[in-house]
Amino acid sequence: MLYCGWDGGGTKTEVCLTDDAGRTRTAVFGPLNPNGASRERVPETVRACIQYMKEQAGSLAEVGGLVVGMAGISNLSARTMVETALADAGWTGPLRLMGDQEIALAGAVEGPGMLLIAGTGSVCCGRDADGNLFRVGGYGYLIDDCGSGWAIGRDILAAVVRAEDGRGPATAFTNTVFERLQIVSVGELITWLYAPETGKREVAAMASLLPGALEKKDAAAEAIALQAADDLAEMAETGWKRSGLEKGELALTGSILLRIPAVREALEARLGQTCPGLRITRPRATPAEGAAKIAQKIFAKQ
Repeated sequence: MLYCGWDGGGTKTEVCLTDDAGRTRTAVFGPLNPNGASRERVPETVRACIQYMKEQAGSLAEVGGLVVGMAGISNLSARTMVETALADAGWTGPLRLMGDQEIALAGAVEGPGMLLIAGTGSVCCGRDADGNLFRVGGYGYLIDDCGSGWAIGRDILAAVVRAEDGRGPATAFTNTVFERLQIVSVGELITWLYAPETGKREVAAMASLLPGALEKKDAAAEAIALQAADDLAEMAETGWKRSGLEKGELALTGSILLRIPAVREALEARLGQTCPGLRITRPRATPAEGAAKIAQKIFAKQ
């Protein structure tokens, strides 16, 4: 019997099938999350994923259960859209829909432990010794997402305007931001920032300018990197208290923690002092593999 997990995102969906021996096979298809993809693409992606499951298993009857993880799954309209698309594509077997952080945690750590994600957004989630799930942060860019790509991008843009009017020091970000956007003034920067087509992803993309400015020992860059590390450490420390564990794993993932060493190193240094029983690791497996693992765990008993 095979069990299947999907990691559905706004740009791609990873599908993982696992068997009773723990062997896995994976494939990547189009976007699934209606919040990031056009509503026309969702049924198309679902059909492609279901077809892959059929081809790998021989028939859908050989798939003992499906877990679909997706950001924003608590949104009723998004949930209904995915459920309808699955039914239309022929899936009638056991099904569980859950948040993307839950499947990411299942893939990242074995047993009790935590996962800290810092990409466009940020969140810390974990599981205590009794298997209870908890979350710290992850409430969206308008009021949260501290230490994320969005927060770093926002702070980079803030450093540019503060340097412009003298509230902050001159910064290398002025030139790099202007070059990235192909503009020549702060006025044009503000026009870009508040344009309808500029959203959190566009602001978060500015975080990729941080390593270059750090190499130049830019004061604004160093302050931004330290603030991001402190914000992420605060989330992890809060989660560690919630877990009640004396020893355990914290897996780190997301573009900020994987691609900006200065943030990760500062985070690890602080946690080494405040949470000495916490062992920092990389995720053991992908979110899609985590979803497949959950499917096997809950549906193999049925």
